[in-house]
Amino acid sequence: MKRAITIIFCIISLTSCKYLRGDHCNNTVPVVGTYENIYDKDAKNILIIKENGTFEQVFTKEKIIKRNTGSWRFFDESCNIYLDSLKLLHELSESNKRFFKQSGIHRLNNIVFVEGLGYEFNFYRIKN
Repeated sequence: MKRAITIIFCIISLTSCKYLRGDHCNNTVPVVGTYENIYDKDAKNILIIKENGTFEQVFTKEKIIKRNTGSWRFFDESCNIYLDSLKLLHELSESNKRFFKQSGIHRLNNIVFVEGLGYEFNFYRIKN
């Protein structure tokens, strides 16, 4: 019985470790990097966070190319990132557009804008 409890504890500990690593926001890499929004499977929607305090968005779908640039600030204590002129470059229903905001959270190496709504707004780190 003791052995079974020990094995179960070890399994739980090992599976939980991926959520308890890195900094206080569970990031193992800095916010600077390349991210992708996967809401529209037929498009590429890339967000590039640059070291110089600027960002670039590039959206491509078929022959459509949309670009946007702006500046960003990261607040380490709260894990918040503010992108001053971030835009929705993909088509989104009017009912969901009301949830869009320019302030997100850098957590688990991703940028999350609206908890629970997911794909529409969030950007997921591309492995570089």
